[in-house]
Amino acid sequence: MCFLSGLSFAFPKNKVYQSEIKHLSTKLFSSKINFKNMEKIYENAGVKSRFLVNELDWYLDEHNWNERNALFKKNSIDLLKKSISETFDKIPIKIKDIGAIIFINTTGISTPSIDAEIFNLFAFNNNVKRLPIFGYGCAGGVLGLNRAVEIYKSCGKPVLVCNVELCSLTFRSQIFSKANIISTALFGDASSSYVISDERSNCKIINSFEYTWNNSLELMGWGVENDGLSVIFDKDIPKFITDNMPNIINEFSTKPKDGYILHSGGMKIIDAYKKIFGNDKTIEIASNVLSQYGNVSSVSVLLSLREILQNKLIGNFLMSALGPGFTAGLSEVEIYG
Repeated sequence: MCFLSGLSFAFPKNKVYQSEIKHLSTKLFSSKINFKNMEKIYENAGVKSRFLVNELDWYLDEHNWNERNALFKKNSIDLLKKSISETFDKIPIKIKDIGAIIFINTTGISTPSIDAEIFNLFAFNNNVKRLPIFGYGCAGGVLGLNRAVEIYKSCGKPVLVCNVELCSLTFRSQIFSKANIISTALFGDASSSYVISDERSNCKIINSFEYTWNNSLELMGWGVENDGLSVIFDKDIPKFITDNMPNIINEFSTKPKDGYILHSGGMKIIDAYKKIFGNDKTIEIASNVLSQYGNVSSVSVLLSLREILQNKLIGNFLMSALGPGFTAGLSEVEIYG
């Protein structure tokens, strides 16, 4: 049996509100012919606040790869130190008991990877297994969990899972495009950590599933530019979800669910889930996470899980997130009171 325990988060100190982001974007793009038509994106995004690693003035200027990546490395380490420390404060498992560290990220690059940096900050055993994973995107919250369960079953030792997403560092102030505007309206920064083990908790992992569609690479991803990463969103992603996810979910599990733990990718993504699952009250939890934190990529679905746990909801839940590939990550979890 596998249980998830010690779920913890850390956020940057800069909490910003959507009105401030809109004001910043107006400074940058108001001279552009089509900006007025795009302003409604900020009202329709479903985001009220979020956390960013830099103060807003930083986003007014252009930045190169070197600067972005230095900030990524520093802030990733700082945030993970906080969330990992909190994780081990919550559980009886000790750091020296950890058999593997999984690090999930899609918003920055570091070699040695951040899990190696973390290894040197805590008292891990020297034979701990490290698995840095880049590129899962928003699906990484569920796919990272799935990989942790697989590794735990293989090695029989607790697995520490760390997610860091610093989405705001990819913003490119000189680029006026709809995708870039959507990014400013949606994305935030955070880290998360938890442990998978046989240590009993109120969250038991029952089963997991992964599905990648053929010829779907263009739906979501990064464009690699001279000064950073440029986000790729296909406008048909919500329709793709409503058309294709029901069959995948039924292939995974036909057991009735007591609720849903969903990645809060944006209002259109949440609306797509509503078309599939109906107006289940747990879907509103994803909306609340989006409102408070924005889209934090792989961290978002874990924030939804935290809300489910804090609200003391119990039963059999479907956990779902989608990301580049185009790939669906699913997990069935049993939550106890």
